[in-house]
Amino acid sequence: MIREYLMISRLFNMGLTGVAPVLGAFAMWNNENTTVLHYFILFSIGCFSHVYGFVLNDIVDTKVDKLSKELFSRPLVSESISRKKAAYFAVICMISSFIFSIYFFNNNITVFIIQISILLFAYILATIYNFGSKRYPGMDIFVAGAVFFLIIYGAATISIDRLFSEPLIWIVALIGGLQVIFMNMINGAIKDIDHDEKGFANTIAIKLGAKTHKGIIMLPRAFRIVGYSVELLRSFLIFLPFLYIPKFNQSIDIFLIIRIAFLVFLTLITFYFIHRLFSIKKFERDEIRKTIGVIVIVMYATAPVMLSTLNITFFIIAFVPPFWFVLSNLILHGTLLSPKTM
Repeated sequence: MIREYLMISRLFNMGLTGVAPVLGAFAMWNNENTTVLHYFILFSIGCFSHVYGFVLNDIVDTKVDKLSKELFSRPLVSESISRKKAAYFAVICMISSFIFSIYFFNNNITVFIIQISILLFAYILATIYNFGSKRYPGMDIFVAGAVFFLIIYGAATISIDRLFSEPLIWIVALIGGLQVIFMNMINGAIKDIDHDEKGFANTIAIKLGAKTHKGIIMLPRAFRIVGYSVELLRSFLIFLPFLYIPKFNQSIDIFLIIRIAFLVFLTLITFYFIHRLFSIKKFERDEIRKTIGVIVIVMYATAPVMLSTLNITFFIIAFVPPFWFVLSNLILHGTLLSPKTM
């Protein structure tokens, strides 16, 4: 039963959401006195919010997911977990995140209320997305907003006063939001295109004409342009701090050059695998999952690498999502890059 709950939690990409508020805290610069426990609490809150969002998504989309035989591994589709138990699990995780947030109470009720309000707003946006994702096109903006405010929440636990005076935090939050938009609007649309069609889902991809015909994927030019545009904007934001924020270019040395070169490399790899994803002709979910897995791992590594300019130890966070992704796949699915519940 524990395995089923880990599967319904989408363990394979929990590390991605978990690091979101941590990145928000990193982006606040002068946080040398921030403890490891502080970051661990933020990571836990990110994981709890991740579970809430994905479990609720599975609850709402159960009927549509049952239209695809390849999604039978999902506990709600196979009915190894009831929708009622799943709902309880989601609510418990949400409540747990608010309990953990008490750690950041610093005898200032006003600051704490602002922090809690930001976290609550992230949950509200995630809930709106889950109930409207298959009904209305463009709902991806709500789940992107949820991660955006999750990152802002991480920053708020460092300092409310500096929240509006530090442009880097808003750049990082936008990067996180765009990554989620790509993951949902592009990756998710291609991965789910077969049963989204059958379930008459009203998504951006479907509206733009993305579909399958006799097992062949048909992605219109407009859809591919949207995908490339989102990644171009995200890539621009990754390099923006080096041009705009003095802290990132005040000392040009070999380490800065290596870091920028590595970011260029990661960006090129991301575009290459996006091109590969768009070039897949035959609808084979495992192949699509593997390609998406690589895109997500490389894409989500760029923000921590960029932030390592502030503190080299931040570079470690770049390894958390890929390590988490691969390890969870091996434990639950016996694969490296193709989780059966994706």
